[in-house]
Amino acid sequence: MRELVRTVRRYLTWGDYLVIVGVLVGALVTIPLLRETAQASGRWAIVRLDGQIVHQLSLAKDQEVTVVGPAGETVIQVQGGRVRVLRSPGAQEICMRQGWIHKPGEALICLPNHVTIEIPGDSGIDAISR
Repeated sequence: MRELVRTVRRYLTWGDYLVIVGVLVGALVTIPLLRETAQASGRWAIVRLDGQIVHQLSLAKDQEVTVVGPAGETVIQVQGGRVRVLRSPGAQEICMRQGWIHKPGEALICLPNHVTIEIPGDSGIDAISR
């Protein structure tokens, strides 16, 4: 092994070392940028009515939005980087019971009013099995 290292060192020039250091520095600089890009995908919620985008909500800003669908009004609340359905028509109130979502890949669905809320991005999960 030592013989191999000596042989490799014999053929490397100062330019080779400069390239190696440049590649390592470049890799270290891009890691935080890639991490920030991955997190940026989960900073928005997309609200759809009948499959058409009606709102793009920033999760960084606390707000309430009302979407009028075929069954009535659905009120969507964004607070503390999370989103939920505050009020919606429907006898069983299923979409309100789904609670808060905040991770990329999560979604809320209100079937009676044809409203969906999705946080775009990859959840990192391909499949779940029991």
